[in-house]
Amino acid sequence: MIYRFGPFVLDTDIPELRRDGVPVAAEPQVFDLVAALIAGRDRVLSKDALIEAVWQGRIVSDATITSRINLARQALGDSGRAQAYIRTFPKRGWRFVAPVESGAAGSGPGPAPAHAEPPEASILVLPFKDLTAGGSGHLAEGLTET
Repeated sequence: MIYRFGPFVLDTDIPELRRDGVPVAAEPQVFDLVAALIAGRDRVLSKDALIEAVWQGRIVSDATITSRINLARQALGDSGRAQAYIRTFPKRGWRFVAPVESGAAGSGPGPAPAHAEPPEASILVLPFKDLTAGGSGHLAEGLTET
């Protein structure tokens, strides 16, 4: 799924967050947190809902959640004061509040992914050096060829 908001595009299939077509560095939990907040943008998500969505129900501390919220805001250029994207609802949770357009991957205009997949996997093998005394080098050549 692709979500567009402000100068950002969040593509959950790749997964990648881009600002003006340039990838934004975000660790996986931060990316998952932003994706969960956007997917549930019609409601306030509680701590338990975020734990289920991001950490698959594992027990995490409040400090961990707060840290990831802060990193998500940082990745989006938001702040705890502005709350232009992620709004805190004290004692209730968080909600993604910016207008969002969504669509399937590959639908509509938008920047292309920053990377292209190679057509097939390949490997480069450098030549082997025959270190045996008086060896003919056939084994080393054969390994390199294969």
